[in-house]
Amino acid sequence: MNMSRRLFTSSAIAIGVALIFVTLIFADTYYRHPNKDTTCNVGTSQCYDNSGIYIEGNGNTSGVCTSSAYVGYIGWDLAPDASKTWNSATLELFAYKFSGGSEDDNGRYNFEFTVYPANTDNWTEDGADPGFDETNPLGVVSADLTDASSSNMVSVKFASDELGTYFRNKNGNEATVAIVMTDGCGFNGSVWFEDTEGNGGSAPTSANEPNLTFWTGNVVNGTPTAVEMKSIQVENNNTPSPPNWPLIAGLFVLAAVAVVGIGYGVRRSKQS
Repeated sequence: MNMSRRLFTSSAIAIGVALIFVTLIFADTYYRHPNKDTTCNVGTSQCYDNSGIYIEGNGNTSGVCTSSAYVGYIGWDLAPDASKTWNSATLELFAYKFSGGSEDDNGRYNFEFTVYPANTDNWTEDGADPGFDETNPLGVVSADLTDASSSNMVSVKFASDELGTYFRNKNGNEATVAIVMTDGCGFNGSVWFEDTEGNGGSAPTSANEPNLTFWTGNVVNGTPTAVEMKSIQVENNNTPSPPNWPLIAGLFVLAAVAVVGIGYGVRRSKQS
């Protein structure tokens, strides 16, 4: 009797874990690209959309940045996400070129970037600089870009609860962030990131486009702590990736058969 009960309990737990795993895998995860991105000249307040997402900072020989010359902006339309919720976010960019900067003792070029909220979401790629709120950093990341090239793009990933909160507060509307070089500038440091049009050597459907991901958990030590909810990434269209319904149905049928079999076995053991 006790053996049968333990068998039923352990089997039920295993099946429950399997169903949860399947649910997480096929949860509401889909991809779409930012609806706009640009590079803006801080001095002239004019934006341009023709050479990737270009960032430039001015500083001194110690690498400290004293001013921004060019700032990159990326905007998303979150209208389809009005019913979603999340706690944190990651934003991954891919660098394919750099110049200048501050060389360290090992001959490497390390840059620091900070992401800020834009002052407005109402901007065009070839229009006026939307500006950003430098008093409200949403995330900071450092990256060694020494080996960055169009054939060897280097990942630069922001991860924070603040970034998630910013986008959550913009849920159902448009949202824009600014990418600013904040350390490693040297006298004149410049970095190019892949944009949504594929400027940088890859096609517009490449995985090297700006990738915004929302997470259900908080960020701990730079890493989200829960299952990925949704990723925004370049694809040919903005429709959700369809779940593999035949596989899901098959797994549920197997689970149901297992439960029935276990129940039958328990009843037989009671009768014997």
